[in-house]
Amino acid sequence: MTGLKRGTVRLSPHDPAWADWARETTGVLREVFGDRAVDVQHIGSTAIRSIRAKPIIDIAVGVNSMEGLPLEELAARGFQERHNRFSSNLLYVLETEDLVRTHQVHILPYDCLQWHNYVDFRDYMNAFPEKAAEYEALKEKLAAECNNVQTAYTDGKHDYMEQTLVQAREYAKRNKSEKGEK
Repeated sequence: MTGLKRGTVRLSPHDPAWADWARETTGVLREVFGDRAVDVQHIGSTAIRSIRAKPIIDIAVGVNSMEGLPLEELAARGFQERHNRFSSNLLYVLETEDLVRTHQVHILPYDCLQWHNYVDFRDYMNAFPEKAAEYEALKEKLAAECNNVQTAYTDGKHDYMEQTLVQAREYAKRNKSEKGEK
C-alpha cells in the first residue's frame, strides 16, 4: 500500500512495489523536466530495502538551475506545491482529495549538500543492513511515541540523521575514490 493521510504517522512493511512506483514517477518527472533535470533519484525510507517506512514515495529531482522550471506542467500532472519546513528547496506532492499523500518530489540544485545527503544516506543504508535495521528501530520507537505528530516524528530523527550522514558521506567518498571518480 502507498499513501498516508495528512496528519498521521504510520510505518508499513517494506513493499517491493515501492520501487516500481518510484520508477514510474521518475519517468514522468524526466518527461516533465527534460534536460533541466541532471538526475532524478528515488530517496527516503521507501528506497531502503527491507525496512518499514511511511508509505510515501520520495523522489529528488536535481537541477542545474532553480530558474525556468516547468512547474506549470508539473501541476498539470497533478503535483501540488507544498511548504517545505526543512529547506528552501521546492516540494511538490501527489495527494488524493481526502488528503492521502502518495508521493513527495523534492526539487533542488544538483550536487548541493542536500542532494548528497539524500543519495548518500540511501546508499549507505542499503549497503549496511545492520544500520538500516538500527534506523528502522528508531523510526518504530518514534512512531509509537509521537501521537501522530509529524514534526515530533521528524524532529526525533534529527540527531541520528546528523551522525549517520557523517558516516554516509565517508562511505560515498570511499566508493568514489575506489571507482576513480571525483
